[in-house]
Amino acid sequence: MVNISHGRVVFVGAGPGAADLITVRGWRLLKAADVVIHDALPGDALLAEISPSARVIAVGKRCGVHSKTQDEINAILLEEAQKAALVVRLKGGDPGVFGRLGEEMDFLANQGISFEVVPGVTAATAAGAEAGFPLTQRGKATAVTFLTGHCADGSEQDWAAHVQTGATLCLYMGTKSLPSVAQKLIQVGASPDLPIRLLAKISQPGAEDVLTTLRGLAAEELDITALPTPLLAVVGAVVAPPRISGLLGRVAALV
Repeated sequence: MVNISHGRVVFVGAGPGAADLITVRGWRLLKAADVVIHDALPGDALLAEISPSARVIAVGKRCGVHSKTQDEINAILLEEAQKAALVVRLKGGDPGVFGRLGEEMDFLANQGISFEVVPGVTAATAAGAEAGFPLTQRGKATAVTFLTGHCADGSEQDWAAHVQTGATLCLYMGTKSLPSVAQKLIQVGASPDLPIRLLAKISQPGAEDVLTTLRGLAAEELDITALPTPLLAVVGAVVAPPRISGLLGRVAALV
């Protein structure tokens, strides 16, 4: 990091949605920030924690609707860092997981702006915790892979290689491409009966959790476009509901 006299930028992971899933360090920085530049994913409850004296700048991007280009966001970061003591760049989930963190870090480094990163709870780990499945489990999955459902440069994932690892696959983004991805996974050797969970609005009111199989998804037996976005797809044996889930539900109801 470059130690200079003007402001610094802290990239803070907001977590998957619920305001209380941000880290304590991230929350403290958010409260102390002079400027907060945030994406579309952090919820209103978390944004309400920002100091009334802070400037709040929304730069959120959603599929097909971009309020700011990346170059514009970079320019805002530079301008605010040069005139503010503490700029918090608030990103949904974990900044380093499909959050374009590297581009903004490189830009700030080239401009001589000091920065640090506070990690956050990414959607996949939050989804497993909320839906009641582990991302790894002895005898079922000894690895987990985070993937994007579509690559920005138009390239294709090596689906065969991913299937061969036996890892739990967590697919971020690319909702519309999921039926095609399911077909490709089957074509390269994945079992058509491999379970897949589709999760949206993780840790938030109105959360969606749909269980299907690669076969069902490939055949478009459900309308995934009806689910909220962003949508996370988790593929693997670990996502199948445990046999005792019903019992656990009854016990929870009695407590």
